[in-house]
Amino acid sequence: MTFLPSCQDVQTHLTEYADGSLPMRRRVGIWIHLRLCKACARFLRGMKALPGLAKRALAPPEGTPEEAAVALAEVQATLRKRPKA
Repeated sequence: MTFLPSCQDVQTHLTEYADGSLPMRRRVGIWIHLRLCKACARFLRGMKALPGLAKRALAPPEGTPEEAAVALAEVQATLRKRPKA
């Protein structure tokens, strides 16, 4: 690897970069690359967002079971009213 890594090299080592386990020379190279490459910087932001997205996706739904049952019944009624193609 040269001092300034390629996009593929950056994306391969982004997890180690984010957790700080890379050697200093490689971290600095990736840091510089991320300042110059918007695509890799977006990739890192997306990677860092994944734990929060997963947590929200797996969280129990808001509202009571009764409210969920009413909402489901409304959706089912709406679907039954739609004309069939």
